[in-house]
Amino acid sequence: MDLKSKTLAVYINTAQHAVLELNLRRASLVQDTFEQLAATHHSAFKWRLRVYLDGDPKVTDVYRRDFFHEVFHKIASREFGMFVFKESLAWFPSRATREERTKFFLFGVLCGLALYNQSIVYLPFPLALFKKLLGVQPTLEDMKDLSSVGKTLQGVLDREDDFKEGLSFSINWDGTDIELDLQNPEKPVTGQNKKEFVDAYVNHVFNTSVEGVFQEFERGFFQVCDRDLVTHLFQPEELRVALVGKDVYNWAKLKQNTHYGGIYHAGHPNIQMFWEVFDELTEDQRKDFLWFLTGYRRVPILGMGQIKMEVLDKQVLSGSDDQHFPESLTCHSILTLPVYSTKEIMRDRLTEALKPKNGFLM
Repeated sequence: MDLKSKTLAVYINTAQHAVLELNLRRASLVQDTFEQLAATHHSAFKWRLRVYLDGDPKVTDVYRRDFFHEVFHKIASREFGMFVFKESLAWFPSRATREERTKFFLFGVLCGLALYNQSIVYLPFPLALFKKLLGVQPTLEDMKDLSSVGKTLQGVLDREDDFKEGLSFSINWDGTDIELDLQNPEKPVTGQNKKEFVDAYVNHVFNTSVEGVFQEFERGFFQVCDRDLVTHLFQPEELRVALVGKDVYNWAKLKQNTHYGGIYHAGHPNIQMFWEVFDELTEDQRKDFLWFLTGYRRVPILGMGQIKMEVLDKQVLSGSDDQHFPESLTCHSILTLPVYSTKEIMRDRLTEALKPKNGFLM
């Protein structure tokens, strides 16, 4: 069974005719979401999700897409403070109050709802998260994925000397001093026990230190999704792709599916110039553009064909078009593009817009 069919199998398992309604305010999106999910009976998590925003009674999938896009970007951000960030990836904290653990349960519910409703979301986590959901133990490779500590631990394994500088089983993780061997405090690392040390370190990070918090997240996820079905259907990488998207890009398909509005059409000189500049971008810059346009660097599970970019001319109220940057409305994959006088100016303004300080990431 291919990944598309597996995701569809999860979707078919929903209660198709029952609806879970969330009435949310954009200004307090996370708070409203947590409060309403906490007040919802768990059986309703398996219903199809319908979202209303700011009191608008209109029934539209756009609001549901907007909801998943914005709520995950907010919760999984450094600023929100719910997760610990190691370099660019997030992981679960080792300490949490009872109230905070409830939020991890509800975050698990949100992840389950995203899978159930076939929505890719922003989850800047290592593969270890998806492994743990499927009962697969994380390894040193996952530690390398999460943190530069993983590379250091690999160096420990590769060493052939006697560790005379005093490396021990006493470590500090997430701001806490930890004894990896409680029976032998400050036990020294040697050539004979270095693998034991590395395994204990990895186990602490991914299992012991986050046990209570992750259990709540896992409990929330499987309140929505059928555990037996998910663990039977998916491998860890497949589950990540189903939730986060895939790392396979077809830029020609993006261009083919693009629509134009305002003064623009496929043959407009500014549009032709835009695609010339786009084709000359590096692969990483194109991925930055996808982030700028959609809020995600990865491709939906069904491929690039799911991204329908619309390019509109930008209404410039002051100064010349050359002075302004492109902008995006990520929830709808809309690019507003000034009419530039030269290809060089367009390249400069576009590449500058792709940098985080100018990009509209949400």
